Formats: sequence, C-alpha cells, structure tokens
Amino acid sequence: MRAAGVARGPVPTSIRPPRPSPTWSPALHAPAVDPAPPLADGLRDASLRALALGRSVAGTTAPNPAVGCVLLRDGAVVGEGATAPAGGPHAEVVALRAAGDRAVGATAVTTLEPCAHTGRTGPCTAALVDAGVAAVRYLVPDPNPVAAGGGAVLRAAGVDAGPLDAPDLAAWAVEDLRGFLTLVATGRPHVLLKLAQDRDGGTVPSPGGYLTGTAARRRVHALRAEVDAVLVGGATVRADDPRLDVRDVPHDAGRQPRPVVLTAGADLPPTARLLGRRPLVVVGPGAEPARCAALVAAGAEVVRVDGGPEGPDPAAALAALPAHGVLTVLAEPGSRLAARLLAADLVDVAELHVAGGTPRTAALPLPGPRLVAADDVAVGPDRVLRFVRPGVA
Repeated sequence: MRAAGVARGPVPTSIRPPRPSPTWSPALHAPAVDPAPPLADGLRDASLRALALGRSVAGTTAPNPAVGCVLLRDGAVVGEGATAPAGGPHAEVVALRAAGDRAVGATAVTTLEPCAHTGRTGPCTAALVDAGVAAVRYLVPDPNPVAAGGGAVLRAAGVDAGPLDAPDLAAWAVEDLRGFLTLVATGRPHVLLKLAQDRDGGTVPSPGGYLTGTAARRRVHALRAEVDAVLVGGATVRADDPRLDVRDVPHDAGRQPRPVVLTAGADLPPTARLLGRRPLVVVGPGAEPARCAALVAAGAEVVRVDGGPEGPDPAAALAALPAHGVLTVLAEPGSRLAARLLAADLVDVAELHVAGGTPRTAALPLPGPRLVAADDVAVGPDRVLRFVRPGVA
C-alpha cells in the first residue's frame, strides 16, 4: 500500500482502467461530455495529474473520498498529494506539506472542492489560506452538507476559488468519486450489479464450464479491479466456492477487492477459499454465535445487521460497509439476492452478460426501479447490456 496520503514515485498516467483492453468498451465507460475546452496555465495537465493521484489511493480512504491535489506556481508543480487513510491528512494538506514555502502564491488544483469542516482533521480551507495559496480550482463541488461550501469560505478569505470549466475532466472525477458521492446521497456504497444468463434466460452453466466466453469473463475481472468489494450471497459460496479476486487482467498486484458475503446463518464451509482473503461476512440477527466465532477464527470479520429468514436486510448490509472501508461494490450474487437488491432499489448500475448474443428472455426483470437502458455491445461472442440510474456513473 502507498505510504499514507503521499503519492511518491510513479503514478499511473491513466486515470481510468488500462487502455487499450479487450475487456473494456469506450462506448460503455467513456463519459459522454462535450469536447474538452482549453485550460490556461497548465491547469489541464494539473487536473489530469490530480485525477491520477486520487486514483492511486482508491480503495484506501473510505469513508473519505480518494482525492488528488496538485500545487502549481509559475507553471511548475511545487507540491502534490492524495488523501491518506481515514484519520490522516487530506490531499490538500499532503500537497501543502510537500510544497512548504513554495505554496505561497500557488494555485491548488483538486478533484473535489476542499472541505470546510473539522472532523478527524481540520478544514482544508484553513490549511490553504494559512499556506498563502492564491487560487483554488476544483473539478467537483462537495455535496456533503457537513463539509460543503469550501469555495465560498476560500473566497471570503481572499482566495480566488471556484470550479474548473472542464466538463470532460469533471465527468471523470465524478466517476472516480462515485462511491463517495453515492454515500453522501444514499448512505450506502455505489453498487454495480453483474448478472449472467444464456439467450433463453438460463443461468446455470454446463458442468465444469462457464456460461459466458473468455472476453466477458475478463470484463468481470476488470470490473472487480475497479471496486472496493465483491458481494455475493452465502448460497453462492456454498455452491461455487468462488475466490472473488482479480486475475487475468492488468491490475494493481497489491490491491484486491474485499469479499463480502451476505448469509442468514453464518453457515459457510470452513474450507471456503475466500476465508483466506479476510472476507466481511454480514449475518442476520439469528446467526448462531458459535458459527460466527468459527468464521472469525478462520479469518473473517463478522457484522450482524437486521434481517429475516431470507437473510440480512440488503439495505442494512450495504449501509454497514463504508465503516469497513467499502465505497464501491460489484455484486455478483445468485438470482434470489439479485432480485432483492433490485426490488429494494439498491442498484446504481447493472450489467447483464448474455451468452451467445441478444437475449430472447430475461432471467430477472431489468431494468429495475429507476434504471434505464444505456448500452448494448458485443463482448466476444456474447453481449453486455448496461442499465444505469440517471445521473450515476
């Protein structure tokens, strides 16, 4: 893991998943925005660098957003940084410490509006003012009512502060910050639901085989590389013994999504492969203490939430995840848990992977509540149908 809050050494120049890759389709993942406007004084390059810095600490900062900050003075970078894990300094403070006295008269470029409140750390607005920064430009206004208004606070202190007029960069920042933005709006992580079926709605692959082809499966691994956690139900663990890790695609070898399992009774096999990956097991109120203790002894962390005979309440389970470092979730459940997530309107993006081409029958009702069809593209011999909540990345 990168040293707390400091982006030293090489940072990926790409601020999005590796390109080119057969796993990803620009039609699905490139933000739909107007052509990029010119930005003066190196602000565009600084913005791209700030986005890359934020991405370099993705998955390590929850419940705080992974933000990047670059300080420019006389056209040169004098300091940069990214958010530390919760309780550590925010990106602006890391960059100011790196710049030292060179921050006086500099322009700070950040992916998110600087915060104006005192939480575990002091307000970034005060740090910027005290350092003598002359201007602040940010890509996304902070929607958190507790921390918002940093731009106004800076302007009141005599700092030239405001959003950058760069809709393409702002769209990328919104996508990168989707977990934090969803948390502020809904109290839960951003959820991408992945489903798979054949053209006639069948969801069971042939014995020893796979439902979809190699390209579609690689896409799933690339999706896993983008999130903090991969979520399934206990039935999936008992039936398939999945690892829920990233493989077969380029990814940060030091970072894997955390497995999350929703199960009513904590009755997971003691030999389950994912128990070796520090899974978060969310159980219902009726889970037996002895079984929970056995899971903890096997390496799991157990969280108890409200629920019923069907298992933990999905909304309660998701609401518990940010406290455990999870802001983005790829859900790969069976049909029963998937239906519960859709019915409860807990899905922000859904991907239906259809083996062999265009579906004749859907295994589950898609789109769900407030999801609209966004794309339908070929991925190898299969098709991927993507549904999104309007306004969500």
